[in-house]
Order: sequence, then structure tokens, then C-alpha cells
Amino acid sequence: MVNLASKNNCTGCGACVNSCAHGALIMAADNEGFLMPIVDTGKCVECGLCEKSCPIVSAVENKNMEQPKTLAVWSLPDRAKSSSGGAFSAYARMVLKRGGVVFGVAFDGDMRLRHIGVETLEGLDALRGSKYVQSDVGDSYIRIRSLLRAGRHVLFCGTPCQVAGLKSFLRKDYENLLTLDLVCHGVPSGAVFRAYLRKLSTRFAGMGKITGFEFRRRDSWGFSPTVSLGGKLTKIYGKDNAYMNAFDKNAVFRRSCYDCPFAKIPRVGDCTIADFWGIGRHGVPFRHSIQKGVSLVLVNNSKGNEFTNALEDVFIEERTLGEALIENHNITCPSKKYPHRDAVIAAFLDKDVRLDVISRRYGLADRSLKGVVKELADRLHVLDCVKLIYNKMR
Repeated sequence: MVNLASKNNCTGCGACVNSCAHGALIMAADNEGFLMPIVDTGKCVECGLCEKSCPIVSAVENKNMEQPKTLAVWSLPDRAKSSSGGAFSAYARMVLKRGGVVFGVAFDGDMRLRHIGVETLEGLDALRGSKYVQSDVGDSYIRIRSLLRAGRHVLFCGTPCQVAGLKSFLRKDYENLLTLDLVCHGVPSGAVFRAYLRKLSTRFAGMGKITGFEFRRRDSWGFSPTVSLGGKLTKIYGKDNAYMNAFDKNAVFRRSCYDCPFAKIPRVGDCTIADFWGIGRHGVPFRHSIQKGVSLVLVNNSKGNEFTNALEDVFIEERTLGEALIENHNITCPSKKYPHRDAVIAAFLDKDVRLDVISRRYGLADRSLKGVVKELADRLHVLDCVKLIYNKMR
């Protein structure tokens, strides 16, 4: 009998499926759209490899630092086209320069988020930008192992559970592998996201097919979701932004996210990347412009330090871990479950429930004075001006 993580604890990392040489495991969506491993007992030989590869059932010892080096970073060539400071792109450029392969997430033509590997600078563009959906790793771990054994450098960027899944699958360290774990709030299912897009399509009927979605701005630091309709980017607000409002309230995450064993220090990746929210507001002032975004990088071990020291065309300033933790709570603790989480997910998946009903029924929109003023300023295109004035006064 195969002993894998329970439904409440499974992270959907896919390590078990990648480890099975008999094709006895597949990842299939549950009733909420989250990918779960399904065992074909007719093919299973009970070899135990899937159990050994599961980062929940067979956790790999974490020897990373309890006090990681804390850095403010941005990539000079990538900052203006990244959601934050472009730290991921800086590491990716370095690995590509060494003839390596970079694994990150990209949407396919059906708006399904998948891990893919790229080998060119041009290929990086699809991997840039925050994407608040759980990705399907597919056979990425198998491909990564083959590349590593062939002596190729590999960068893998993913959620902490995916990095843990890769490490459990490999069962040994490779000097030519660099892992970047994201400071993760939690992951909604792809099914919920695509159901949301279908509701948006109904709302914007006649404006063309939805062919893209930007969760974050890349030309400035902050949240301002846009949808690509008929080749034109359109900002969305209020009830139309119900998905990200639900995300912000922790209302659509995988069950395991609310008890995540990887939201802690020591972190699981060689380096950890995030937005450096609150930089300069807590302690030592930050005497640089933050308008286009600043990345937070935690250097978790000697390999991460070696790769970080080799970065080119970057701004780097050492800060304190204490400062980073103040506005990045998920570095050390999981998100708290929204009381109506199950109902919110069910409503998104119900094709007959409109976005305005979801938003109103479950109190998803931020109707505080601050939230209303911020949305109005963004609609009137004055938010960037306010940010610029604030930045000059700092």
C-alpha cells in the first residue's frame, strides 16, 4: 500500500509522479481543481520510490542557514520589465551565460500555468512576472536530473514546496543546480483561475478573447492587474478584480498552504526571492529610488552565496533580516485560512455565479478608505505621481 501525503497535506509538487518509472502515478485535479497524485494499483509494484520522493512523507534534512544574508537587489537590464527588482532575471542571465537551462513558469495557449525550461534570453520573457496560480511541474524534475547528470547548469525557481519536491526527487545535491524558492502566500488552483477568466470573458463580451493576464505591473512597483482582450491590455478594478481580492484574503489557496511546513527559516532554496516590501521604513533608511521595485534576496547557503557573488549588472545592498521579516510575514509563517474559503472556491467554479455576487457575498473587495482612495488614484492615473513624490521625500 502506497503511503503518500494526505489530501490536506499534499502540496501537489509532483515529485512522486516524476519518480515513478512504472507509470503508476498521474496528477489529476480534485473537486477544487488542485492537482493530486492518483495511483494505478494495477501498475504499482510498491517499490517505495514515490514515498521516498515525497517532501512531506520523507523530508530531506535542511542544512541551510538560520541567519541568511539579507540583500536588496535589482537587475539593471531587467528591473523595468519585471514585477519587482528582477532578481530572478539576474540569476537566470548568469546561468544562461554558463550554457545552462532555466526552469520557471509560463502560461500556455490555454492559460494553463506550467513549468518550462528555457535556454535563451528571449525565452526568459515568458518566465518573468508574478503569477498567482499553482503551476504544473510536469516532468520537469526528470528533465532537470538528466541535464545535471550531463554537466549542464540548471536554475529552478518555484514555490518552496516545489523546490523541496525537486530536492527530494534528486536525493543528492548538485553543484551545478541553483534553486530559488519564492516567498509564497499560498497557491490557488488553475481551475479556479480559468473559471475566473471565463467569468471575465462574459463581462467583457464583444471585446475579444482573453489571451493574457498580468497580475502585477512591470513598469512600476505594485499591483494593478490587467487582462489582454483582443490584443489590448485593459486594467481591471472592483468586482472584476475578484480573483486577486480573494487571493489577498487567503480565500482560494490549497489546503496544505495554511499549514505549510516550508514557510520558515531555514528556507529550502539556495536563495529565497521576494519583493522587499517596507524597505527603508523600518530602521536604516534606504537612499535609493524604489519606484520600479526592489527584490529581496535571502542567501541561504554557501552555494547561494557563490552564485550571488557572480551576478553581473546588478545593484546589491546588504540589509537586515529583521527588516525583511516585518512586511514579509510568509517568510516565517503560513497564511491564515479565510473563514469562507470553501464557499469562495465553489462560487468561482460555479459557472452561474457572477463576479459581483462573489465579491459582495464574501466581502472580497477592499472598501476601506485607503483601498477606495488607492483604486481611485490608479483609475485617474495619479498613483504613480503620488509614489514618485513620496519617493523623493524619503
